[in-house]
Amino acid sequence: MTRNEWRPRGMTPEQRRTILVTRRLREAAGYLELGLVDQALRCLEIDDLGPWEGPVAMFKGQILASQGRYRDAAEAFERAAQVFPPPHDRVAWYTLSQCLRQAGDTIRAIQVLGRARGAYPRQYFFPTGGEV
Repeated sequence: MTRNEWRPRGMTPEQRRTILVTRRLREAAGYLELGLVDQALRCLEIDDLGPWEGPVAMFKGQILASQGRYRDAAEAFERAAQVFPPPHDRVAWYTLSQCLRQAGDTIRAIQVLGRARGAYPRQYFFPTGGEV
């Protein structure tokens, strides 16, 4: 164990991951309050997110969308939508649709909005813009 690596005894890797991710999320939120968007995004660059992948992708998408970076935000929201199980994925699909609309991809935004509203089951939905 290196000197800078903190490892409490008796904790599982999942518990350590949870501590790391929640600390990084709080740190990113603090940077956002200070208006330091790039630092906030760097805090969210975490390897092996495990079950935290969806929430972190949503937060990253919200940050990017607030900066007008709709294409980048759409990538984050799409990842979140793919990770969250139905029906919890609907918010991610909806925000993805809004970002695509803002980015000028109206046709895909409409398709994704249909997914957000539950019109297409997951197995019939093609997030790359294919026909449904």
